[in-house]
Amino acid sequence: MTLAILAVFSVALTLLGFVLPPQGVKRATLLGLALALASLLLTWGKPFAFGPYAVDGISQVFTLLALLGALWTVGLVRSGRFEFYLLVLYAALGMHLLASTRHLLLMLVALEALSLPLYALATWRRGQGLEAALKYFLLGALAAAFFLYGAALFYGATGSLVLGTPGEGPLYALALGLLLVGLGFKAALAPFHFWTPDVYQGSPTPVVLFMATSVKAAAFAALLRVAAPPEALALLVALSVVVGNLAALAQKEAKRLLAYSSIAHAGYMALALYTGNAQALGFYLLTYVLATGLAFAVLSQISPDRVPLEALRGLYRKDPLLGLAFLVAMLSLLGLPPLAGFWGKYLAFAEAARAGAWGVLVLALVTSAVSAYYYLGLGLAVFARPEETPFRPGPPWARAAVVAAGVLLLALGLLPGLVLPALAAGG
Repeated sequence: MTLAILAVFSVALTLLGFVLPPQGVKRATLLGLALALASLLLTWGKPFAFGPYAVDGISQVFTLLALLGALWTVGLVRSGRFEFYLLVLYAALGMHLLASTRHLLLMLVALEALSLPLYALATWRRGQGLEAALKYFLLGALAAAFFLYGAALFYGATGSLVLGTPGEGPLYALALGLLLVGLGFKAALAPFHFWTPDVYQGSPTPVVLFMATSVKAAAFAALLRVAAPPEALALLVALSVVVGNLAALAQKEAKRLLAYSSIAHAGYMALALYTGNAQALGFYLLTYVLATGLAFAVLSQISPDRVPLEALRGLYRKDPLLGLAFLVAMLSLLGLPPLAGFWGKYLAFAEAARAGAWGVLVLALVTSAVSAYYYLGLGLAVFARPEETPFRPGPPWARAAVVAAGVLLLALGLLPGLVLPALAAGG
């Protein structure tokens, strides 16, 4: 049902967009995404399969996170061109497909369906965004080639294109490695992360919110299907948490800093992936989507383009609501109680300890402590003496979304059991 709703709204709005005003297309897009989300919740825990398309627990959990990011992105944008909303809708359709299949050919189609709209969204604003989008496109094409070659080798090793088919030997291991490269690019795992800082900095802030939340959810849903070698995952975890956190220390622009932060969080998510615990990964992603979405929602109200760190100074004095919301987002990303980010990291680290992955666990703990320097620096900057820069608060509904995300982070931090059973049923 979710797939049908997204497909029907995508096709219908492609045609109606030429006659409807842009705000009408925006409202229709929000309606389509909301209906898809409602159908997902109404069928929660009920598997469904039609050929290579299969809705299971993993599909439901990660589609839910992707749709939340898409709704938030469309809600934040006021574009005079209807194509923006269509691109988000098509990307959401690709994300749902990617999360809902084990068949490598359908995965490839889904990857392209979500990637092509993102290339266009990244260059929505000319100038530096064009350079960022070109880098994203070229590296994305290379990653897709790795994925396609991995699929071919997987078929050669197993005689099947369905992930989960048992195999052995060097050809099988190489196939899994290439698939991991293709999906690791979308998840922004090091060393496949080089596009991330430039694209985050050059893209419009609401688009960055979409990339940092929905795209990561879809990519990790696909990575859960790939039985990647534990040694390869451990290496990706180590590289991501080290590169992400250390590079973030030297950044002077908020979006670029949060880009490196997202690489580090991809490493922590890969730590949960290493253990194969979908519930821990799903909860971590939920807390990450809320906190990162909240941070970028605040940044989008400061500037749709670059946000130098100086622009955050004194935000609390200019707008107490946004200042407190940004502080909550930073503390949750850091993983401090009583916010939900604490339980996200706790579950991932606890599962790694159970699996005996002590080396990467210690590295993750140390780098998480390092991240306190820049997260606390960002969070406390909002209370500093304000810079003399113009500031105009966003619309009331955008502020309501900020409040809702902050309250959810606090509620899930105090009562994580509210959603853990649902994630267990779904994952």
